[in-house]
Amino acid sequence: MSDDKADLLRFANEYADKNIDLYELLGVDALTSKEDIRRAWRKASLKYHPDKRGDDFDASKWELFERARDILSDVDARAAYDQSLKAKLLRKQEREAMDKEHKKFADDLEARENAHRQQREQQQQRDREKLDKERERLAEEQRIHEEEKRRQAEAAQEMEDLAEARRRLKEKKEEKARRKQVKESLKATGAVKKSSGPANGAIAVPGDYVVDIGTAKKMYWELVCDKLRAVQAVRNLQKLDTTNSQELEEAEKEMRQARERIHEAEIKFQQDTAAAI
Repeated sequence: MSDDKADLLRFANEYADKNIDLYELLGVDALTSKEDIRRAWRKASLKYHPDKRGDDFDASKWELFERARDILSDVDARAAYDQSLKAKLLRKQEREAMDKEHKKFADDLEARENAHRQQREQQQQRDREKLDKERERLAEEQRIHEEEKRRQAEAAQEMEDLAEARRRLKEKKEEKARRKQVKESLKATGAVKKSSGPANGAIAVPGDYVVDIGTAKKMYWELVCDKLRAVQAVRNLQKLDTTNSQELEEAEKEMRQARERIHEAEIKFQQDTAAAI
């Protein structure tokens, strides 16, 4: 193979790789014959001829026109050029197909990710709603529990008040019996002729009646206040449901002592009243 032939083949492949369209350059197509190629070259290259361009002559452009003519006029060079163009076009189509496939894969992947994200968000929403319902259920259970606890406390208080009322009634009956016994005893000795207490059996003690409490002295109304404070202290400890049984026992002991002091004061007042008659 001559050097000129080898150069034509090299330039044919080079122009094809550079995507230089020699047919378009000469204004022909792939079916144009060799003779028509040369006629087209003469017509298209006139404006690039050195005699026409003068100082503006572009040697590289003129060289390209000449090589286009030589390549398209040579059977082997033209075949090599066409083959290279077809190979390049095929590679381009393959790349485009690959790009489309890649884009389709990317679109599918994005669609799956969006669907997965949507499912995850929906699941999170369901979980939040479920959690809110569970919180509402627990809050309602707590409310019912507190209501039941309050009801039980009120019932216990009512029972305590009822027991206290019964106890006071019992104390009144016992006091009435003692007063009656004292009255009968006084009658037997001739000291009195009528009862000193009210007709209903209660002992009316003046609030300023002074009673000896050990080495101290207190008025009757102070004893009543002491008893009320002791009773309230016991009730407070019972409401707290305290586990300190010793503290509760001491409070109950103080309450009993307060009641005993009142009872002793009433007996003392009754005796003093009977002695004064």
